[in-house]
Parts: sequence; C-alpha cells; structure tokens
Amino acid sequence: MPINSIRTLLIEDNPADASLIRQALVDVPNAIFEVECADRLHTGLARLATGEIDLILLDLSLPDSHGISTFTTVHVCAPEVPIIVLTGLDDEGLALKAVREGAQDYLVKGQVGSRSLVRAMQVAVVRHRLQSVRSEVPLTDELTGLSNRRGFLTLGEQQLRLADCMQTRSALIVAGVEGLDQINSRFGRPEGDRALREIAGLLKKTFGAALVIARPGGAEFAVMLENSGVHQAEEAVSRFQTELDARNARGDSAFPLAVSLGVSIYNPARPCSLADLVAQAASAACAHRRPSTVPPNGAPSGLASASG
Repeated sequence: MPINSIRTLLIEDNPADASLIRQALVDVPNAIFEVECADRLHTGLARLATGEIDLILLDLSLPDSHGISTFTTVHVCAPEVPIIVLTGLDDEGLALKAVREGAQDYLVKGQVGSRSLVRAMQVAVVRHRLQSVRSEVPLTDELTGLSNRRGFLTLGEQQLRLADCMQTRSALIVAGVEGLDQINSRFGRPEGDRALREIAGLLKKTFGAALVIARPGGAEFAVMLENSGVHQAEEAVSRFQTELDARNARGDSAFPLAVSLGVSIYNPARPCSLADLVAQAASAACAHRRPSTVPPNGAPSGLASASG
C-alpha cells in the first residue's frame, strides 16, 4: 500500500510557496501529511534535531544559506531523513547537483500538482528506506557480498512498496546454480564456494544498478528490477547469459557454470506477496527450460516468465 502519512519539514522562506505546498497536500484524498514549516536554515536544523521527521522539502535559497551548501548542511545534519529539493526554473542545474550528492529528487516550484507532489514524497521515503536497509551489514551474505535471505526479504518488500508508490511494474529474476552438489562432491567445497562467488560477480556486473541483488540461500540467487516488465527482464537475463557463456568459453576452469532462470512480474494493479512472486518465478524456471549454450558437459540453463 502507498504511504499515506508522512511527517514533513518544509524549509521555505517564501510564504506563498509554502502555502501552495500545504494546499496541494490538503487536496489529496485519503492521505494525512503533517507539515511543519521553517523559514530559515537554522530553525529547520533545530527542528530536525528533535527527530520524528520522515521527509524534508528544502528550498536551496534561504535568507541564511544559499546554493548547494544549503543541501549539504541539512544532509550532513540529518542523513537519515530523505530530502526533496525545491527549485525555480533557473536553478535546475543546482538541483541536479544536489540529487547527485544525495537528494532523493527535486521539484520545480510552480509546476507541481497535488498528485505529482504526493507521489514524489512517497517514492522518496520508500527509496530512502530501501537504500538504508541495503547498507546494513547483518543483511549481507559473507560468501558473496550480496544480500542474504533476511536482506532479500526486507529489501524485496520495500521494492514492492516502491512499485506501489510509483504504480510501475517490478521484475523478479530467480537464478539457481545447476550441479552445485556435483561440483562440491567432485572438486571440493572450496571450488563450490568459488562457483557461487563467480555467479555473484556476474550478477553484480549485469545488474549492478538494481537495489536488490541477493543470495537467499544455498545455490539460489534473486534480482529485483525497478520499473521493469517482461521485455526489460528478458533483455537483462540475456545479458547475464552472454556473460556466463563468455566465462565458460574461456575454458580456464575445471567445470562450466550453468544457471536456471525464471522471471515473474509484480503488477501494482494486481498486487501479490513477495512469497507468491518468488513462487511464480521458481515455478516458471522449473517448468520451462531451453537448451544450454554452455559446453555440453555443463548443466542446462533456462528462462521463463510469469506475470504477477
């Protein structure tokens, strides 16, 4: 479900602009936005110090601070709170710089309606939470450096909430390393671990921009792609398969690697649980397989998709 209650600190010295933003949020049905205003940077920082703020709407041009230093100061003082920069038409370059340095988004004053404002606020909060959870060490798999099972479940749920907020589809790709038990039995556990690290490396190389790349356990991997349908997911899987084939073609390993792959799509118009999405992708991978392009002594790989 979208986030319908966000405690917001608006740091804006122009009463007319502040009033427009307040009114835009009042006009949104079935949503509650608690908005507090500060017309100076120092009063905004004092309010942030007391806590319980979910989001900051920040004007970069204030009586006591101007330019990118305004964002930098707030970001350093409250790194745990997402920031949306408010800017005029002549300052978009400055706003983009703020985004590169850590702001979640920017909005041009006078060009923001109620719906776009609320959506930007919801997405900023969810994406910030997703990024924060991803950075937590206990959620990391020690062998591969990817998210572990707990990390996948936590991040995956956040990804689905982000899809709900943005009303866009999200793709889940599940990947299972084929023949891992045989590799462990024939070549030893260290070689099996090396195989898992190789697969993890290929996933990171292919899907590095994804917020969710995980090893939920054993020989299982999962990737979630934001704003992606079947076509985008299959293109991404094709890139991964190309990387995997290139690895096998080098012939510098005692064994080839092969992966079974399945895709499922989360559609916010027909929401489902993360567990259901995983089950759909896993079922698709098991039920439909295509011939492998790896050397004949490798295990088969497969790609299938299911709509969520």
